[in-house]
Amino acid sequence: MIYTTFQSRHAFAICRRMSFLLVTLLLCSTTALAQELKINGVVTSSSTGEELIGVSILVKGTGKGVVTGVDGSYSLTANPGQELEFSYVGYKNKSVTVRKSGRLDVELTEDAQMLDQVVVVGYGTMKRSDLTGSVASISEEQIKQGVNTSIEQAMQGRIAGVQVMQNSGAPGGGISVQIRGINSLNGNEPLYVIDGVAISGQTGNNSSVLSSINPSDIVSMEVLKDASATAIYGSRASNGVVLINTKRGEEGKPKLSYEGYAGWQQLPGKLKVMDLYDYADYYNTRAEIMGWGVREDYKDPSLLTAGTDWQEELFRTAFMHNHQIGVSGGNKGVNYALSGGYLNQDGIGLGSGFDRVSFRTNFDAEITNWLKIGVNASYAHTKQVTTLDSSGLISVALDQRPDVSPRNADGSYGFVEQDQFGTYYTNPLFEAQMKENYNTNSQFYYNIYANINPIKGLNLRLEYGGSLNYGNSYYFCPEYQYGTVVVESESNRGSSKSDNWSLKTYATYDFTVARKHKFQIMAGHEAQEGSWENLSGSRKGYISDAIHNLDVGDATTAKNSNGGNGWAIESYYGRLNYNFDDRYLLTGTLRSDGSSNLGPNNRWGTFPSAALAWRINNESFMKGIKAINNLKLRLGWGIVGNQNAGTYAYGTTMKNSTTAWGTGYYPGNYSNPDLKWEQTEAYNLGLDLSMFDNRLEFIVDAYYKNTDNLLMLASLPAYVIDSEGVGMSAPWVNAGSMRNKGIEFTLNTVNISNKDLTWRTGLTLSFNKNELTKLYSSDSKILGRIGDNIYTQSEIGKPVGQFFGYNVIGMFKEEADFYQRNAAGEFLLDQTGARIPVARPANSDGTLYPIAENSIWVGDYIFEDVDGDGKITEKDRKYIGNPNPTFTFGFNNVITYRDFELSMFFNGSVGNDVYNVLRQSHTDPLGWGNKMKEVANYARIELIDPDGEKVISNVRVTNPNTATVQRVSAAGQSNNDNNRVSSRFVEDGSYIRLKSLSLAYNLPKRWLQKINVDWMQVYVNAQNLFTITSYDGYDPEVGAQGQNVTLMGLDNGRYPSQRIYNVGLKLNF
Repeated sequence: MIYTTFQSRHAFAICRRMSFLLVTLLLCSTTALAQELKINGVVTSSSTGEELIGVSILVKGTGKGVVTGVDGSYSLTANPGQELEFSYVGYKNKSVTVRKSGRLDVELTEDAQMLDQVVVVGYGTMKRSDLTGSVASISEEQIKQGVNTSIEQAMQGRIAGVQVMQNSGAPGGGISVQIRGINSLNGNEPLYVIDGVAISGQTGNNSSVLSSINPSDIVSMEVLKDASATAIYGSRASNGVVLINTKRGEEGKPKLSYEGYAGWQQLPGKLKVMDLYDYADYYNTRAEIMGWGVREDYKDPSLLTAGTDWQEELFRTAFMHNHQIGVSGGNKGVNYALSGGYLNQDGIGLGSGFDRVSFRTNFDAEITNWLKIGVNASYAHTKQVTTLDSSGLISVALDQRPDVSPRNADGSYGFVEQDQFGTYYTNPLFEAQMKENYNTNSQFYYNIYANINPIKGLNLRLEYGGSLNYGNSYYFCPEYQYGTVVVESESNRGSSKSDNWSLKTYATYDFTVARKHKFQIMAGHEAQEGSWENLSGSRKGYISDAIHNLDVGDATTAKNSNGGNGWAIESYYGRLNYNFDDRYLLTGTLRSDGSSNLGPNNRWGTFPSAALAWRINNESFMKGIKAINNLKLRLGWGIVGNQNAGTYAYGTTMKNSTTAWGTGYYPGNYSNPDLKWEQTEAYNLGLDLSMFDNRLEFIVDAYYKNTDNLLMLASLPAYVIDSEGVGMSAPWVNAGSMRNKGIEFTLNTVNISNKDLTWRTGLTLSFNKNELTKLYSSDSKILGRIGDNIYTQSEIGKPVGQFFGYNVIGMFKEEADFYQRNAAGEFLLDQTGARIPVARPANSDGTLYPIAENSIWVGDYIFEDVDGDGKITEKDRKYIGNPNPTFTFGFNNVITYRDFELSMFFNGSVGNDVYNVLRQSHTDPLGWGNKMKEVANYARIELIDPDGEKVISNVRVTNPNTATVQRVSAAGQSNNDNNRVSSRFVEDGSYIRLKSLSLAYNLPKRWLQKINVDWMQVYVNAQNLFTITSYDGYDPEVGAQGQNVTLMGLDNGRYPSQRIYNVGLKLNF
C-alpha cells in the first residue's frame, strides 16, 4: 500500500513535470511561430506601375527565395528584421526590411544604363559595365516594335554604325548590312552567331540568309562593331559580328504564350507613266516626225479612255498573317522553351510571296552541381515565289502600252497586236501568273553543349553545332505566242545541299587577387568544316502545260549540271580580362586560324586585339558628383581577317570541253599558291556617359579601319581569260587596300517617368567615309557593270562604287549652242577665223559626228568635255554621284500612359545618290513602248522661218526652258546617244521615313481573370507610313544588287518596299 502510494505520487510528479515541460515547449514554439511572418505582396515598376514577372526575391543570409508570378505577386515566410533582396534584369536591386505587417509591396526602379546586365560576347558573357569594346544591343521589345519578316530589318536605324539596306522589297527579299562601312570588295556582310551557330551573311543574290529565322523567337541581339570585340572570331569577323540569342525556359510553372497579327500591304506610290491620252499623242507626233502618219485609232486622243494602268494591274493590296505559339517553364535543374510559328506573306506584286514554318526548342538541364548540359535546335521550311523579281516584270509593266487589255473578252491574256513597226511586249500578268518560279528551303540548326565546373571559378565548355540546308528551285514557262513571236515551253529544276559543323572546346577561369584584382582567362580550340553540292536539269518542248516534271519534256533538249565543294577552318584562341578595383579594365585576345581556302604558304593567320577602359565615375574625385552615374572611356585596337575567296581559291579547278575525240579536260583557272589573308586593322575610341539617375545615356565612338591585301580576281587581258565559257579564269590575288573612318553617336533619354506616364527617346547618328587606297597599280580601276553598261568605277583615292558616266551640262537649243563662247557671250574663233565648235561625240577614228538631223541636232544634250580635246569619248566620263551616304540616323519614341503604349520609329539617310536605271530605260523617245510621263514634254523643234530650209541656222527648240527629255529624231536614231549613262539619271536618294508607328493596349487583369488569361495585349501597327524624299523612283532605299558593293544604289526595277497595316494580339496563360 505504501509502495503503491509512493509510486502514485512519484508518477504524478513526473506527469506534472512533463506537462510543465510540454507547456513550456508549446509556448516557445508558439512564440517562434508568431515571430515568423507570411509575407505577401506585388512587385511593380516605379516608372510604369506594371507588375513585373520573374523578379527574384531572396531572404538575405538564407537559401530561401521565390520568384514573382505572372501578376507580379509573391508569397514567402520570413522573420521581422530580416532583409528581402529583390533583383530583376534591367532594374536596380533593392533590399527591404521585413516588419510586423504581412503585406509588402515593392517598386523597383529601372536602370536605364543596365550596367550589371549580362551581355553575350564571343565565347562567353560579360557584365555591360566590364565591356571595353564597342558592343550595342537590341532588346526583344525593339525587335517587335515593327513587322520584321527577317531579323536584319530590326537593326535598321537602331544601332549607330550599322547601315541596313533592303536590296529588294519582295517578301523574303535580300538585305545588305554594313557595319562601319564597306570593309571588303568580296563579301561585306557580317557574321551571324545564333545560339552558338555561326552563319555567314553573304548570299550573293537578292535573298536573306536569316529569312528562315522567326524574329519572335529572338530575345536579344548584340552587335560587335570594333576589332577589339570581334577579333576573337578571327577569320570570319572582318565585317562585324551579330550575336543572336533566342528565348530560354525559366524555373516555374509552364507558361503558354501566343502572338499573332494580320496585315494588309500596299504599294506606297506609283511611277508617273503615260496614260493612253499621252501615249496616243506622243505616238502620233513621233510617227508624223518620222513621216509614217498617225494611227487611225489614235487620230483623236480625246476620244480615248485612260487605257490600262499596268502598275495597277501588276500590284495589289496583299494580305499577310503571322502566328507564334510558345511553351516554356522548368523545375529544379531543368528548363525548357518550345515554340512554333507560321508566316504567310503575299507580295504586293503578282508573282511574289513568302511562306515560313518554323520550330525551335531550347533545353537546359543541371545534372549535378558541376555539370550542366543543353540543346538548342531549330527547323524552318520556307517557300519564296520570285517570278516578279526574276523576270523583271516591273520593267515589263512599264514597257507595255496602255492600249493593250490585260485580258481579252474570252479570258485569255491580251498581247500587243502586230503593227508596222514590229514592236512586241509581253503581258506582265501572263508572266506573273502563268510562269512558275519559286524556291523552297529547309534549314536545321543545332547546338549541343556541356558546362563543367570542376572547381570554383573554372568553367569548361564543350559545344558541337552546325546547320543542314536543303534547297530546291522550280521554274516553268508554258508555250505561248503573240504576233510572230513564239515562246517554247521550258522547265528547270535545281537541288542543293549544304552541311556545316563546328566543334568548340574552351575553358574560362575567373579568380580574384587581393580583392581588387579580378581576372578572367579563356582559352580554346575550334574546328569547322562545311560542304555543299548542287544538281540542276532542264528540258524544253512540253506536251502539256499542266505537268511540269522534267520527264514530260523533250528528251533531246535535256541539259544537266552539278557541282560541289568543301571548306575547313581550324582555330586556337584565347582572351584575358583584367579588372582593377572596377576602375581600370583591360581585355586582350589572340586567335590563330588556318583556312583551306588559302595555300600552304599563307594558310594560317594570327589576329590579336587589345582594349582598355577607364571607369572614371568610380574614381575618388568623382564621388561627390551624384549627377553622373557612369563615365567610361574606352580605347581599342585589333586585327581581323577575311578568307572569303571561294573554296580552295589558291588552287586550280578543272573544266571540260566537248571535242571531236570526246570530252576533254583543262585547267579552269590560274592558280596562286601565295594567296593570303585579307586583314583589317582597326582602332576605336569611345566614351560612355550616364547621368541624372540614368535618365540620360550618351555614347560616342570614333574609329579608323584599314583593310589590306584585298581579295579579288585579277584583272587580265581578255585574250588570256575565260571568254564565253572557253579558256581559263583569272586567279584570286591580294591587290589593294581600303580605309574607313567615322564617328557614331547614341543618345537615350527618359524624358518623363511617373506612375502614369513614361516617355523615352533614342537617337542614333552615324558618319562614315570610305576610300580605296591601293590597287594593283596607281591607274587600276574596278568597274561595276550591268550587262554591257558600266555604271560605277572604283579607283585609288575615291570611295568604292561611285557612279561613273558623262556629265550633262545643257542642251543644244539653237545653232549658237554648237559653238564655244567666252564669258561675254562672244564666239571663240580659231586661227582661220572659224567658230570653235563645242565638243560633240566622235566616231571610232576620232572624227566629230556632223551637225545634222540624222546625227547631232538641236534638242540633243551637251556633255562635258572633261579632257578638253574637243570630242566626247569614253575619256570624258567622270564621277557623277556617290551611293554612300554622308550620314544615317534613327529616332525612336516610346510613350506609355497607364495601359497604353505608343511608339514611333523614324530612320533615314542623307547625302547618298541613286542612279535611276529604270528611268534611264523608259525616257528614251526612240523606243515604241510606253514611257515615263516626262517624255511627253520632249524637246520640240520648229523652223525659225517656216518657209526656209531645215538647216541648223533655221531650227530651234520651242520649249528650251521646260523640255525634260531630248528630241524625237526623224531618223529614228541619234549619234549623240542621249540616254547613255550620265548625270541625267543620278538623283538625290536622301530620305526620312516613318518606319514604324504602333499603338498597344494592355487589358486590365481584372478583365482577364474570368477567362484564365494572365496577360493580354492588342495593338495596331503601320509600317513605312510615309517617306520624305526627292527621289522619283519607287523607293530611295535601293541597296546593293546581289550584295555586290560595286553595284550599290542602282535602281534597276527594284521591288518597292510595301506600306503595311496590321492588327495583333499577344497572350500569356
